[in-house]
Amino acid sequence: MAKPKITFEPAVELSAIHAAIVVATGGVCNDPKTESALVQPATDINTRLVSASVDVGCFWSRLFCEVMAGLSAREACPTALASAGCNPLLLDQTAAAATSRLDECRLAFQERFPKLSDQLQLRAGPLKDRWQTFGPGLLIAAADRIWQASPPPTWWPSQVPAQLVQPMRGGDGGYDGAKRVWIEAMLTDAHPVVGEVFRLAYWVTRVAVDQHLGAALNQPPSDPDDVGSTSRPATLPWDLGCVPIVLEAGVELDLMPARELPVAEAIQLWRLGDEAVAGVVAAWWGEWKDAEAPIPVALKALGEKLRPLRRANPSRRVTDLADLENEL
Repeated sequence: MAKPKITFEPAVELSAIHAAIVVATGGVCNDPKTESALVQPATDINTRLVSASVDVGCFWSRLFCEVMAGLSAREACPTALASAGCNPLLLDQTAAAATSRLDECRLAFQERFPKLSDQLQLRAGPLKDRWQTFGPGLLIAAADRIWQASPPPTWWPSQVPAQLVQPMRGGDGGYDGAKRVWIEAMLTDAHPVVGEVFRLAYWVTRVAVDQHLGAALNQPPSDPDDVGSTSRPATLPWDLGCVPIVLEAGVELDLMPARELPVAEAIQLWRLGDEAVAGVVAAWWGEWKDAEAPIPVALKALGEKLRPLRRANPSRRVTDLADLENEL
């Protein structure tokens, strides 16, 4: 089975958009100076979006993905507005106002990081070295766990670009429907056990799952459902189930101790769910990790365990469980 080639690419424009999104959406930011520089233009954009009855979260998510695909923020803005429900009669006017403030964000960010491309290359060094050493092994072990040691030859895409952005949240990442991953270029691991190499392996695995589901279900990738990431509306909770699978691969490579996996820590660190969700997934893995059942069967059980959390809090990030019995 051929493994994907991971190419590390500094993403200067995407870094500015990522920073603006963190500030605009009220995310925890570990760079107070950048936050202070961007808060006014980002707030002005949100105010304009609300006044135009635009879905604020959808706008930022679509903008991020369009810039990730290679467009400038100015080029991407009209598409993002249209995707977020902007009235066509107000589109040009709203786009002009939003792009003006996005330019302010870009210039303020550029002033903070004038040599960002070179800095991102340097920042990528530790992650690239660790990936070249351990990344392929993590992917092989994760695929074996998903497919009971018999993954199909087309499981992995041939190449996955990893776009590197300036850290704003002390570690973050995602992917899009075109098999691209983005990740904050951290110089050091955000967690002493759950290193950034696991975060990258997780997102590459998610790309493979999404690719396979798309082919199996004959569905194109969905629009982004969260800032900076795209995920197909799966019938099984692959997003959460892949976490212990990747961590278990680390145990097999002696990258972490074989005692209880830090599943809950990884879920919260990677912003995939809150403490309650993390606890459910950790307990589920304890029950199912040694079972010989196919992974879709185990994921169906996880979906059932997560269902009460979704009923109690519909906004909580857990995946809906439908009736499809098998996705592999």
